Amino acid sequence: MNTTALRNRLSRFFAHPGTDLAVAALIILSVVLTVFEASCPVGSVQELRFFVVESVITGIFIVELSLRWYCARSTRAFFSEYWIDVLSILPIVRPLRILRILRVARIVRVGIIFTRRGRRMASLIHESLIENLMVFGVLLGFLLLGAVGMLVAERGNPDFSSFSHSTWWSLFTLMAGEPVGASPTTTAGRFITAAVMIGGFTLFAMFTGVISAVMVTRLRNQWEARDMELHELRDHTIICGWNRSAVTIIQEIQRDEKTRNMPVVLVAELEEPPAFASWGCRIELLYFVRGDYTSTAVLQKAGIDRAAATVLLADKSLPRTDQDRDARTLLAALTIEKLRPGIFTCAELLRRENIEHLSMAKVEEIVIGDEYMGHLIAHSSRTRGVIKIVDELLTASRGNQFYKIATPAHLVGKTFFEALLDIKKTKNSILVAVEAGRNESATELMTNPPNDYVLNPSDSLVLIATSDPESRNS
Repeated sequence: MNTTALRNRLSRFFAHPGTDLAVAALIILSVVLTVFEASCPVGSVQELRFFVVESVITGIFIVELSLRWYCARSTRAFFSEYWIDVLSILPIVRPLRILRILRVARIVRVGIIFTRRGRRMASLIHESLIENLMVFGVLLGFLLLGAVGMLVAERGNPDFSSFSHSTWWSLFTLMAGEPVGASPTTTAGRFITAAVMIGGFTLFAMFTGVISAVMVTRLRNQWEARDMELHELRDHTIICGWNRSAVTIIQEIQRDEKTRNMPVVLVAELEEPPAFASWGCRIELLYFVRGDYTSTAVLQKAGIDRAAATVLLADKSLPRTDQDRDARTLLAALTIEKLRPGIFTCAELLRRENIEHLSMAKVEEIVIGDEYMGHLIAHSSRTRGVIKIVDELLTASRGNQFYKIATPAHLVGKTFFEALLDIKKTKNSILVAVEAGRNESATELMTNPPNDYVLNPSDSLVLIATSDPESRNS
């Protein structure tokens, strides 16, 4: 068998879960034996027996580490991963017996083994549980390091006369960050004390990090699909897809008098919920569903069967071509119409040639953002100041807006010019367009119709006003 094949076989052997479990078991046994040996009187028969068993286990570790070194891709990589284990096998030499406390540090490797294997079984073990177990393993390692270390280094010191005394001292020192109840008298004891104190600071930082991660996860989960609350939503707006316009849309919905209390569900393939709170949005009315908005299951989770309106954005959460984005918008529109026939849908397109397809999918409003932006900039170069007017009309935060109302009874049969004068006089509003209702499914929007156009009962009027004219009448 050549060298490469042998190394590959050994690597597969060390990567096997059974090997990891066997190593973890030997480490735990070695730590237990170290504790018992340190508790025995110096030179006693019990100490000799424990030393013999420990020597056998240490010999196994020497063979294991030698083979791992042989298989390692480089010596540097090996020592960067197993330096604690290398130090822990040195106490087999009698002059270095004081270093046997380093065997306790190998308990950290047990935590690493179980963490690595646990993450491969993420479907069975919750990730936060694995993190907590890792913190517990580090805590146990520092605790035993202090207890066993002081028992070995401070022999003859009455404050460390037993394993229980050393353990309690280690625990209190770890928590307080300073020696509690006793002080070391040897140089080795002082080094161990410093290590335990540093370990306490490290554990505090780790504990704080875990708590912070848990809190962040819980806050994120508050954003994500809360099944009970989603099931209770009615007449909400669903925004499908994500780009920078989504923030503006939500802000405008929450500023308008009619829709400020309307729940909004965002459906997008984002890794994390957007930070809407930092943009001044009312997050208690916002819900986030992570997933593909062209999926029937995802739309049903968002409550499409009870929604009042949907907005389809040119999704930029993932890198796609413009044609692919428009195709997903069309697919989502068809799916929404099938799940919720008759729902109002507004869609953003990137390419005008796809308008006909969306119209066939019964999308009521279609916006081509880049094209409209080009028209607006070109128009402003001819008519200066028009951008300020359009900016005021399209935002609910200030000034005038567009409103659509049913034709008042006293204006039915009147001409457009007569209605224009009446509305300006009674409502301080400007009549700019008429939506002629031919039938329930077909309407015609006429901007600035002829003066002699006669208003019908089925017509709707489009006004420019500072507030909703219908709400002022009520």
